[in-house]
Amino acid sequence: MADQELPALYSLPISPPNWDAVGKFYFSFCMVWTFLLFLGMGFLIANRNNPILKVRGLPLSLTAILCLHAYWILAQLTYPVGLTLPVIPAYDIQYFFMGIWFPMGIALFHASNTRFLYVAKLQKKYARSPKGLRKKQGCNGADTSWLCRIRNLDYPTRILIYIGLAMIVQVLLTVGMWLACKKYHPSFGVAGTELHTATIPEQMVELSRGWEWWPTAFWQVIWTWIVAPTLIWRAWGIRDTLGWRFQTIACCVSNLHATPMWLISMYLPAFEPINTYFSSSEWIHLSVMFFEIFTVFVPCWLVVRQRNLRKKAADSNAKWETASKATTRTSSSVDWKSASVLEKGLTIEYIDKELGDRLFTMNALDHVLNFNPGPLQEFSALRDFSGENVAFLTRLAKWKNSWPQAPDEDYMRDLFTQALVIYTDFISPRDAEFPINLSSQDLKHLEAIFERPARIICGEARVDPATPFSGDSSPGGTRRGSDNSSDPSDDWFELGDIAGRVQYAGEISDAFDVSVFDRAQAHIKYLVLTNTWPKFVREIQSQRRSGETERSDETGMSNSTLASRVSDFVRSLL
Repeated sequence: MADQELPALYSLPISPPNWDAVGKFYFSFCMVWTFLLFLGMGFLIANRNNPILKVRGLPLSLTAILCLHAYWILAQLTYPVGLTLPVIPAYDIQYFFMGIWFPMGIALFHASNTRFLYVAKLQKKYARSPKGLRKKQGCNGADTSWLCRIRNLDYPTRILIYIGLAMIVQVLLTVGMWLACKKYHPSFGVAGTELHTATIPEQMVELSRGWEWWPTAFWQVIWTWIVAPTLIWRAWGIRDTLGWRFQTIACCVSNLHATPMWLISMYLPAFEPINTYFSSSEWIHLSVMFFEIFTVFVPCWLVVRQRNLRKKAADSNAKWETASKATTRTSSSVDWKSASVLEKGLTIEYIDKELGDRLFTMNALDHVLNFNPGPLQEFSALRDFSGENVAFLTRLAKWKNSWPQAPDEDYMRDLFTQALVIYTDFISPRDAEFPINLSSQDLKHLEAIFERPARIICGEARVDPATPFSGDSSPGGTRRGSDNSSDPSDDWFELGDIAGRVQYAGEISDAFDVSVFDRAQAHIKYLVLTNTWPKFVREIQSQRRSGETERSDETGMSNSTLASRVSDFVRSLL
């Protein structure tokens, strides 16, 4: 096509920036919101080891936010500075951002949301049995197909592979359609894809519509009206204390309007006056802002709220521990055994108001861990997503209680094997599904004792989820694969049974003794005291206050009925 035959749009001169009131608002709002967003993201990164944030997997969610926010910035600057670019390059930028950058951000964002369901599912195993259960590996990825190897990868790696493959398809499709469409480059392309309208406004509208935008619309429909509702439905019955379910559902709901309103505003003539100041894509960017609110700012608020709760628990513990040491009278401290009544596995009087903040103490936590850890274990797994901490404490207590006064060599080797199971289940970053949160110094201390034996038994880093003790006690033995059994009971087994059939036969470190886990135990117990335990106490107290309110409206309701209601509440957490 000769230059003189080109539509006038291609030779349209650039314009100066549009600094009217609307343009100034968009530019100022873009700068302020971006500053606040980066401030919130910096706060989350600085507190990334907080249990509320650590379980979320910040790298995935924040990467998604960065991708989406880059596209959001582009949209906010379109009104004030968009006309300073030549028309065709400006539409090229919009086309590729909406065809590649935006779908990638949405895909990463929903991948971070599905992590919520993945963690909730895996945490259920800590509530199945006080001994802890482990699922067998589905297949041996070392000796079978590449598909099996992908299935055996940990969840974040596996989901990123799927997203990467989908994005390769999306990039190839987007670039291919751009190359075929002559409206963006009149000198080459498929015949019949040129601009056909006469006036410049009509040509600009034609640039923003057409078959080359269909892949983008298709992916938006998939994420908005298939993936998002599925996530909402699957997350609806989960009740966590981390605000993660609320974040997931809120983000999915806030995204439902985006694609329909984008299409309606683009094709409905009645929206043309609105589109002058609020472009069609702004309906999508509105959902991006909701993503940022629920993914960045809400977790920031939750971290601050948890800090206050942790401070209350720490202060209460310090207060009553100091008071207990300052007097020798037994009446000055709470006798948890006499102050509580265990009924059907639940401490009833233990939550009495008269005890006040003495509930937030290490003595109270120790009492529950020693006499009735079941409700706390279930709460930590199903509500707080920290079931590994309580499971570690209870398993470790049982291991310590099994130590005799003077163990012989065979018994010592059996104790070391059991300790190795604890290490691989709860501590090893290479083997544990949910490694407990230890300091680098404590972790290095335990790795020096257990890491080499763990590698002899387990081989190299295991995939998720897999069984490190396979029944083959020979060094370098392969892990057991799936037997394709249809009996669900075959998929789960007790780790204690494995430790009884597999025994480590190598060298045992001289640093191994009954106190080898003491520092880790003290750290995790304090972590439970200041994180999970206050939430558990408040939950039970809230339930009891609700029960007392109901009892005040009825006559003849006995204390045993209240106890039954509270017990039913705990059972509902299963």
